[in-house]
Amino acid sequence: MSKITQDNQKGFTLIEIMIAITVLAIGILGVAKMQLSAVKGNSYASGLTEATAFAQNKMEELVALAYDDADLNDDDADGISGIDDTASPDGSQQGSGATNIQYDIFWNIAVDEPAVNAKHIRVYVQWQQNGATRNVVLDRIKADI
Repeated sequence: MSKITQDNQKGFTLIEIMIAITVLAIGILGVAKMQLSAVKGNSYASGLTEATAFAQNKMEELVALAYDDADLNDDDADGISGIDDTASPDGSQQGSGATNIQYDIFWNIAVDEPAVNAKHIRVYVQWQQNGATRNVVLDRIKADI
């Protein structure tokens, strides 16, 4: 009779079930961490895309101006300063996009740089995201033709 009862005991023990649940929980935590990382990456990418669009729009607006337009003057005669110099821009404005991030747009103009009858235009866009200052910088040379 003991032979019959041993053959009928098929299935999982409580320890096997607990081990399976633990492995499953660790796997789910790994997927959740990946998902969180993907959400943060997508958030940064959205901010970067909007900032780049603001920079491109401003650059196109400045390049479309006539070479001798007053908006293309180096108002403070500092030329193009360092990449992070937005303390004394030749112009600035603000914008906000679909992500509700506030973007600060600055531009500097350098006259006769890198050559005579050329203007170097640099557009900066800065924003705050996840406690860090992010920026996009575009450069363009406009020649007097």
